[in-house]
Amino acid sequence: MRSKMRMRRASFVAAFVAAFVAGCSGDDASKGNVQVFVVAEESITSGVEPGTGDENMQDGWRVEYSKFLVTIGNFRARSTESGKELRDPTVWVLDLKSAPAAGYSIARFTDIDAVRFDKAGEDMPVATAAAKAAPPTTEADRQLMIGGGYSLYVEGKMTKADGQSCTPGKPTECVAAKEIKFAWGFAMGTAFDDCASAQGDTGFAVPKGGEVQIKPTIHGDHWFFSDITEGAEITRRYAQYIADADVNHDGTTTIDELKSVRAADAFPIDKYKLSGGVDGPIATAWDFVRSQARTVHDFQGDGECPTRTVLK
Repeated sequence: MRSKMRMRRASFVAAFVAAFVAGCSGDDASKGNVQVFVVAEESITSGVEPGTGDENMQDGWRVEYSKFLVTIGNFRARSTESGKELRDPTVWVLDLKSAPAAGYSIARFTDIDAVRFDKAGEDMPVATAAAKAAPPTTEADRQLMIGGGYSLYVEGKMTKADGQSCTPGKPTECVAAKEIKFAWGFAMGTAFDDCASAQGDTGFAVPKGGEVQIKPTIHGDHWFFSDITEGAEITRRYAQYIADADVNHDGTTTIDELKSVRAADAFPIDKYKLSGGVDGPIATAWDFVRSQARTVHDFQGDGECPTRTVLK
């Protein structure tokens, strides 16, 4: 919770200062500017720690990422008050593990009517050759995303001193597993719309004579959630099902292994709620991971983009 509070405070201060910077929008004081940054939540850059806090891993695993790539872009906004629209169709491949402290600036609009753009959204499409890489994202990472047709790619590991990998559905059949690695590519696209802040304010307001900063925020802990969030993140975080899905006990949980594990064996009904995924019923552990991957795009820190649409 502290990390998200820090993000909200930082976003508020940045927006407050920007709104009062004179001369940002030329000679017309009735207009303003909009700048869009993609930022990484601390769970991506610093990992997820075990513990009992709201944002800790409740079952003792520590998670850290070595790579977290996302394809993102096609930012759009519309004001139902004025009918004006903003759109930048550029699509980017971004290395969020190495993201600049301020995030990646992916779009800027100048001399915009100072009104509320209450409809805002963005896509995480599959990567194509048209996608651009923003430094420090490497060309090798861009090619990885294009070659896989990925919207998201993650590599990392889970560690726990007394960790175990147990046979799915048979929690007493376990072997020692102090470290579990994973490398997952998501060849699927998702559109995110109707974005709102954590306070419920839809879209964003353009300040007269100033600049507003819009921050689509990518989260790195949603596949550890105990439910598929459709609004506020009221959830707990567990990683044991990923350790258990390492069915050949080689220290790496693969996509094929996740596909082989029945959801009924991976997710106890007293801990998990599996409804709400846009891909339909969750039959396997991979179905759950995929469904959670379609929720990682948030807005202005902890705000949600509740309208999620599958992109072809």
